[in-house]
Amino acid sequence: MKKGTVILVVPTALFSIILLYLVLWNAGVSFMNWSLLNPTPSLVGLETFVSVVRQFQFSNSLVHSLELSVSLVAIGNILGILLASLLYFLKSNGARSIFMSIMIYPLAISMAVNGLIWLWLYNINIGIDWVLTKIGLPQFPWLSSTSTMFPSLIVVSVWAYTGIAALFYLAGFMNIDKAVVEAARLDGAGAFKITYKLLVPNSFNSFVISTALLFLFSFRIFSLPFILSGGTTNIFLQTSVLYMYYLFTVEFFSDATAVATIITVIATIVIIPYALIMIRRWIRR
Repeated sequence: MKKGTVILVVPTALFSIILLYLVLWNAGVSFMNWSLLNPTPSLVGLETFVSVVRQFQFSNSLVHSLELSVSLVAIGNILGILLASLLYFLKSNGARSIFMSIMIYPLAISMAVNGLIWLWLYNINIGIDWVLTKIGLPQFPWLSSTSTMFPSLIVVSVWAYTGIAALFYLAGFMNIDKAVVEAARLDGAGAFKITYKLLVPNSFNSFVISTALLFLFSFRIFSLPFILSGGTTNIFLQTSVLYMYYLFTVEFFSDATAVATIITVIATIVIIPYALIMIRRWIRR
């Protein structure tokens, strides 16, 4: 084996072993009764999972996580295709690079910082509502109404993560043979038809990667709902990861690891088979 290969393989293997150990250790703790009320861990089997699943906060937070994931995957892919198409048809490479940098900028800073920025924007006195009142429009209760809190979180998530979908779609579009695109233009096809008939059908790999990443980002989201809700106990913005952290902070360790195990299993069930099936179909083409 070459030296360069060893340098790459060994750190990856060590990291994988450590990660696998932590996942298995976490799963092991979830079969125990370990909390502030029971400081000495004892094996109880599936009782911890049964207890967690029966709690309202668990089902509520899981529904929020799934709703956020579905929303971000759907909206993120649609906007990603739209934005990538607009960038693709720009004639200036410099302008394309500038706009792409702006789109992925939210990913370059901490999600906690993004959350603080939008917390100010949602402020009824100095944020978006202040602008709305200045132009004669009614205020919108972004975070001040229980019915609009979660949609407001979806807006921030879409703003933060859509750029990465646009990046992968643009990369897929740029890899398409330019001669085919020019031939379509000579046949009288406009930008919309080229995008719909040519660019999108030939960017299947971009769709696979974008969907997988958007799901993972949204399903394990923590910082944005934590900042926007001001903590871990707001049931209208509570996600599964936020609920897991809440259980850990109140020292219900086994319950927290049970939730973590369920999150890991769901992410594995959704991502790994989906990615393998889609990538195989793409390779066969």
